[in-house]
Amino acid sequence: MKKIPSGIANAMRVLQIEEASEHFLPFAQAVNPDPNFPDNPEASRFQVKPHHRLIAEALEEVERGDNLRLIISMPPQHGKSEQISRLFPAWFIGRNPWRNLIFGTYSQDFATDFGAQVRAIMRHEKYGLIFPQTVLRKDSTAKDYMVTTAGGQLAFIGRGGAGTGKPADLFVIDDPIKDDQEAQSPTLRNQVYQWFTKVAYTRCHSATAIIIVHTRWHEDDLIGRLVDQNHPDHDPEIARDWKYINIPAVVESPELATALGIDLEVQTDPIVVREFGSKPIAALWSDRFSLRHLASAKRLNKTGFVSLYQGCPTPNDGDYFKREWVQYYNREDLPGMADMNIYAASDHAATTKSHSDPSVLGCVGVDKDDNIYILPDLIWEKMETDRTVEEMIALMKRRKPKLWFAESDVIKKSIGPFLRKRMQQERVYTPVLDMPTKQADKMMRARSVQGRLALGTVFFPRFAGWTENAVQEMLRFPNGAHDDFVDFMAWIGIGLDSIRAPGVSGVANVDTPTRGTFGWLKWQTRRSENQRKLRNAGW
Repeated sequence: MKKIPSGIANAMRVLQIEEASEHFLPFAQAVNPDPNFPDNPEASRFQVKPHHRLIAEALEEVERGDNLRLIISMPPQHGKSEQISRLFPAWFIGRNPWRNLIFGTYSQDFATDFGAQVRAIMRHEKYGLIFPQTVLRKDSTAKDYMVTTAGGQLAFIGRGGAGTGKPADLFVIDDPIKDDQEAQSPTLRNQVYQWFTKVAYTRCHSATAIIIVHTRWHEDDLIGRLVDQNHPDHDPEIARDWKYINIPAVVESPELATALGIDLEVQTDPIVVREFGSKPIAALWSDRFSLRHLASAKRLNKTGFVSLYQGCPTPNDGDYFKREWVQYYNREDLPGMADMNIYAASDHAATTKSHSDPSVLGCVGVDKDDNIYILPDLIWEKMETDRTVEEMIALMKRRKPKLWFAESDVIKKSIGPFLRKRMQQERVYTPVLDMPTKQADKMMRARSVQGRLALGTVFFPRFAGWTENAVQEMLRFPNGAHDDFVDFMAWIGIGLDSIRAPGVSGVANVDTPTRGTFGWLKWQTRRSENQRKLRNAGW
């Protein structure tokens, strides 16, 4: 790079300082000088790309107070944390040294790391020139808590932390969920939402700006609950308050391409076409993440790719369950009840994480070729225990299933006594097999029906009102917001396996406890009880 005369360089520095105090991207470049060219003020390690400009415009709107609710999702290694969580807090406080900022992420250690980096930026020589009025107090040495001489505060907290006693003027949340393993825990997802609503939000006032940025691991993540239209509990009034910007690694939308200044092109590269098709697309950051590189990432892990790189936690055509596996039947295609064995199963909200989960009760018919027909009078609603029991009794009377499969904990600890009493009163004698399995291992549990779907032996009623919702839930599994229907189908699969496995009577070998333990003794007792029920049912 050609050396710039000192007089011109000095003039450039003055202009740079003025622009950096007014606009975010010049600031990002100014505090990241290129050490290889110390005499050139324009030389910076921060290389501005189209998506950086889009984000910078949104951040400047927040700083001006023009928008108080901003959500951003974007691919890994594309600069989201660099811009939003390291540079923006320093720039915001630089322009507003008397204001209070709280930054939250999934752990205190990670939050402290961000705090250390923000503090380093604020102690940078260029920062002092850009914002001479913003100075950290000499006794402000902590990495997770800083105070300016003007009284402003910066607190960096882990998920669950309450922050300072003062209200926040800006609250930034970056990756409240650490990884996919955490995202698969419904308990943890609910804890994140409760922390946001009951802790983080209580530090806000009517003029507080909130920025949320994170990778979309799951449909039921914080972004999903606030703004995702695909979320079952989507609230348009809440979503209306937020500006949501999703920036995918592979750009397909003409509107987004125009906003970014990127040209979409029809693809001919066979590797790219295999994964993305031949439609016009473009890589968001082509000189760092080419379409070939992104195609390889998708081929390695399709679900991970659409979540991490595209901001869509669930592939449209399914992953664990695939769309092409879904088979349908019309009313006239259903075999007669006398030509099928009828079985029932239920997934009960009583054992789930959230009070908002529905229960699913239904029957299937299995024909002589082992095809499974999900009968149309399935019940999929939020129900109290008494109504749940009455609906079970009604299905038993109407469909006369040979066996009913349900989770052990629900039968023994929740509805069991009431159900048995009502069955005696109504003279209904359907054997109810309580199926033991690990509640957390939903994917393993769903294996029981995954293979049957893949073989094309599971048929959905084309005419039932719930069918499309059920199919969509299965295609989104395991990253969908709800899995009630999947659990119902899993009990059907596990139940059928348990009565048909060679040499096995009672429950299948699903999550069998270690022999000789107390858990094994309980399992044996339950197995004996189910064997008795099977004998009474003629098995």
